Amino acid sequence: MLFDDIPRPDMGVHDQHETAFAYLNRSGRPEAARVRQLVENWLARYPARDHEALIARLRSTIDDQHRGAFFELFIHELLLVRGHRILEIEPTLPHTPKSPDFLVQAKEGHRLYLECVLATGRSQQKVAAQARLNQALTALDRTCSPRHFLDLTVHGVPTAPISIKAMTKSLRAWIAGLPDDDSAMDALPFQHTEHGATISLRAFPRRHPELARRAIGARFFPAKQVTVDDDVRAALERKASRYGALDQPYVVAVNALDMFAREDAAIDALFGSPCTVVEQTADGSTTYRESRQPDGVWCGPRGARRRGLSAVLSTERVDPWNFAARRARLIRNPWAEAAVPSFDLGVDDYHEEGRYRITAGQSMGEIFGLPNGWPEA
Repeated sequence: MLFDDIPRPDMGVHDQHETAFAYLNRSGRPEAARVRQLVENWLARYPARDHEALIARLRSTIDDQHRGAFFELFIHELLLVRGHRILEIEPTLPHTPKSPDFLVQAKEGHRLYLECVLATGRSQQKVAAQARLNQALTALDRTCSPRHFLDLTVHGVPTAPISIKAMTKSLRAWIAGLPDDDSAMDALPFQHTEHGATISLRAFPRRHPELARRAIGARFFPAKQVTVDDDVRAALERKASRYGALDQPYVVAVNALDMFAREDAAIDALFGSPCTVVEQTADGSTTYRESRQPDGVWCGPRGARRRGLSAVLSTERVDPWNFAARRARLIRNPWAEAAVPSFDLGVDDYHEEGRYRITAGQSMGEIFGLPNGWPEA
């Protein structure tokens, strides 16, 4: 089994820096129980010989590994629900030691390879650094601070594990020396700098100390630039030719995790960033037309490229809690070397008939036969 057989009395919400699996594993909320049961049911239909590796990733303390494993399980179940067969997990290829996630026998009769990827905009090094920071922030949040709540500011991420024992010892001493009244707001902030990360805390008196639960009451992180199209483009570029020339069509399923991810991000990543072309005619007038820059996975400065990538199945922010409310779309490559024949996934289907047309599909909740509002309902 994936989840522990433990008492679950806590009906509270997700702690700010708690890992995704840890909260799902411990929560006593009815919604969490429904999610756990569904994931266990899906695992039961996943090949037993591959359970151990998948469960290890689902239980990971690094959220991106947990989400990546769930996305693969989700795609596996989507294929089964739509009547397709998974012939092999990580099939062996004759020309490379690398393996795509699935070799699929479509119910329509043809075969294809399918690979899953997350679009996070973060390298493995950045993911590991964020995990180290989250571990430190969780320790801070759990430090006893009954008379004050703490205002957190973070700059940078640690290049190595933070010394949590030393940091929390210093924090407890700082908290003990704070005045109880509003003058606490004027006290020198607590600051801990280690391995390239600086954590600062200011104190504010609690108006209702009896309700104190967490130490951190407010938090500030530096603004970052939103680059959803770039994140999806980078994820697809990494996978587009990863396995070389293949003997069957090749589809990549991408899950864009950014909170600002939108449905057309994959279209822009594949066909080029939208732009407006301004032209001046012979009579001196100016015209404007919508176009795309030659920076797409499928459309570059010299025209069609990455023709081995037959299609992309794109979606946004799919996780165990919210996938039922999501939609997805199968975007076919009009210049593919090996086109994907009919492939019914129940999702929106983008296909070319002189120009791109969309055949509307269903939401994931409808495809999986879940009630509206699941898992709350």
